[in-house]
Amino acid sequence: MTTKKTKKRDLEATLKTQVAVGNSTRISKLNTKGMRSIIGDSAETIQQLLESNANESALALMQKRLLQAVVDTLPFAEHTIRATKGAKGVYQFNSLITSIRELMIDMQSTRDKGAIGAEMVERIIRPAFLDIGMTLVQEEARLDAEIKDILGPEQARKLREVRKAALQRTADTIQAKYNEAKNQAIGFMQG
Repeated sequence: MTTKKTKKRDLEATLKTQVAVGNSTRISKLNTKGMRSIIGDSAETIQQLLESNANESALALMQKRLLQAVVDTLPFAEHTIRATKGAKGVYQFNSLITSIRELMIDMQSTRDKGAIGAEMVERIIRPAFLDIGMTLVQEEARLDAEIKDILGPEQARKLREVRKAALQRTADTIQAKYNEAKNQAIGFMQG
């Protein structure tokens, strides 16, 4: 009989706890083993990103998960305030709101720095690479004209075909380096 009464009391305590936090089975003061954790679900991924020096990605993911966790917790604080008619939970609710604001400001700051990096790429890095490309094209045209005068039209055509493949490889390398510089500048600014 005592075990039935104990089980009944435990069940009643569990139900009271669940009602107190908003009729949710996700959070229970008696059993947290089955509780879902937004941050915990991504903890391993965040740690792997940090280990591989992908700090920007780790930071962005951590900020996102923290914001999700705080937003997910907000209804429970609100319910406590309503259930106690403002006697409990007001400070916690205000703290959660403050945390949300701070996380949103941090996320916006990260995005703004990335936008500055993108603007720097468009105003400084991209024009420099375009100048290099234009110089290569102009020099190629001058060289074609000089070769044609020296070797004659037929030999110049054959040589132009060989040089065209070399020029394409050079252009591909320049494009790859531009993309790399662009990504690194934006990543550097995001910090």
